[in-house]
Amino acid sequence: MINIDYSLIIVILNFVLLLIILNKLLYKPINKFLAERRDKIISDMENAKISKQKALELVREKEEELKKTAEEIRRLKKRAKLEAEKQATEIVKSAKQHERRMMQELEEQLIHEKEKVLAQIKSELAEMVSQLSEKFLSGKIDEKEDLTLINKMLSEKGDK
Repeated sequence: MINIDYSLIIVILNFVLLLIILNKLLYKPINKFLAERRDKIISDMENAKISKQKALELVREKEEELKKTAEEIRRLKKRAKLEAEKQATEIVKSAKQHERRMMQELEEQLIHEKEKVLAQIKSELAEMVSQLSEKFLSGKIDEKEDLTLINKMLSEKGDK
């Protein structure tokens, strides 16, 4: 038969008591600490995942805005280029019209001056012809009168 000694019972009771004390003092707090730590890690990972998704959404939004801005810049550059070309065409057209107007005015002035000069020449020519006709018709009277007539004509021409 097995002999149970009181000391064995005390050792077993000590061991059970020690397990109960260790369970209450160490095992439960450690398990509680590990559970809290695990929950915190899981929570932090979920928060990180959410933050990563938000960051990715922000990156996509910023890329969209960047694309829209780039497209807007391209449109503005194209519009500015077209406007500059249009203005350049208008400036060239205006300059050509101004040149034509100036040439037309110059031609009109030249024609007017030509007409004035022709009228003046006709007037002088008519006067000279009438004077020459008068001289030939009156005939040669004498040398003295011819000399006086020539001097008179020269003095009249000199006055004009």
